[in-house]
Formats: sequence, structure tokens, C-alpha cells
Amino acid sequence: MVCDNESLADSRKQKNWDEILPFVTFAYNTAKQETTGFTPFYLLHGREAETTLDTMLPFCPKDFDDNNITKIAARAEESRHLARVHTLRAQDRDRRRYDSKH
Repeated sequence: MVCDNESLADSRKQKNWDEILPFVTFAYNTAKQETTGFTPFYLLHGREAETTLDTMLPFCPKDFDDNNITKIAARAEESRHLARVHTLRAQDRDRRRYDSKH
């Protein structure tokens, strides 16, 4: 995804890459990563990013009581740990693949 987006921004016809970059960044940060299984935004903030459409939908305040906030924080921490485990497994798999060829 990054390569495709970078080539889009680097196109010889593309003179406004600086205007496109925030959209490319948002797309990357909200795309589920194969290695971790989560979006970078979720791992950083403990929730998925909100789009313009999300802000137009009705607000549900029940999600923000103290008990739910604690659960959300715990789930975010578990997700970060799981992402780390997935990353280490992927690194080990890549290392073994590299070592078998060299």
C-alpha cells in the first residue's frame, strides 16, 4: 500500500503531493496491517479513527462511562501486546526464510 501511494504522490504529473500526503497518511494509519493484525491508529490511540461519516452518525454516550473506559484501555493494551507477538512471529518467520537461502 505504501509503495502504491508513494508512487501516486511521486508521479511526474503530480505537483501537489503535499496536499495529497495527509490523505495517504490517513489511509495508511487506518488500514489493517498484515503483520500486527491491527491498524496503526488503533495501536496508538486504543480506538479506530473516526471519519467524517462517523461524526455524522448519532452519538452513543453509553460507551463513555468509567467501566467502559477501563475496558477500552485494557483492550487497547491487550491489542498492543498481541501486535508485538505477531510482529515477533513475523520477524522470526522472515529470519528463518532468509537464513535458509543464505
